[in-house]
Amino acid sequence: MKIFDLHLDLEVYLRMSEFLGMKFSSLKKQDLKRHGDIPQFKSSELKFAITNIFPFELKNGNWFPLTFKEFIRVYKKYINYIEKFHHFKIVLNLKDFLKVYHEKGKIGIILGVEGLNFLRNEKDAKKIFDLGIRIFGLNWNIDSIFSTSLKTKNKIGLTKDGIKLIKFLEEYNIILDLAHSSIYTIKDTFKIYNKPVIFSHNGVKKNVKFEQNLSMFIIKKIKDKKCLLGLTLLPYSLTKDEKKVSINDFIKQYQLIRKIIPKNIAIGTDFFGFKFRDNFKEARNYLEFYNSLKKNNIDENFTFYNAFQFFKNIL
Repeated sequence: MKIFDLHLDLEVYLRMSEFLGMKFSSLKKQDLKRHGDIPQFKSSELKFAITNIFPFELKNGNWFPLTFKEFIRVYKKYINYIEKFHHFKIVLNLKDFLKVYHEKGKIGIILGVEGLNFLRNEKDAKKIFDLGIRIFGLNWNIDSIFSTSLKTKNKIGLTKDGIKLIKFLEEYNIILDLAHSSIYTIKDTFKIYNKPVIFSHNGVKKNVKFEQNLSMFIIKKIKDKKCLLGLTLLPYSLTKDEKKVSINDFIKQYQLIRKIIPKNIAIGTDFFGFKFRDNFKEARNYLEFYNSLKKNNIDENFTFYNAFQFFKNIL
């Protein structure tokens, strides 16, 4: 059973492992006290993963956006690191994508960015596209000059600069990610962006009223517009009880959503995007998660082929 992960925050682990509560060590060694590593990825048949550069830094307990120059530095450091491992292959286009699919032992890395606060204009966007970024997450949890995030206090979505940027991005082979965008940004984007988008790591509001979870209105729009939703392992999106979380909470959301959009759901773990939970029963790391999926006879269209077909059609 192959895995396609729409959101794996590997760059965050490389830069902020202490914040995540995971000791940093070589990815070549298996360590079940962290979300994943190359031995776990291989055992779990991970074939493709969107790995995002996180353009923020933590200072004195608060998050601040990186400058464009700082982002480029972080990007280069991340690329230099993952290129040391022959298991990883950066995917830039359909040719790369299909080559990785047929090549045994390779894991395709699709580069993304989670939040555009570091961009100044569309020229900066073109520069990072040229560097290989193919997934543009419009927002993280801080509003930008282009759009509002799900934590916004404003009742607007895309700004004038945001509309201009969106129209510019549509000219390129760029996939928008609205996982952290406000409902206002989502609705505005649906109105003017003619390509399918992804929600890389979200849950279902009907199960848990968490801000990152999506309403049935948005979920039905995802189906209508042939978009893709990555169900996340982020604990807050899975359970109302912050002290208890298990794979059963994830399975519950999966069983609900597959009845509505069976062809538009995939996996978006958000591993390395939240702190390690030793009490996350049967999903503490990639290996446990994979074994739980097999144990529960989860459909491989969900674990791999829905996402594979989406990217095959759009790259």
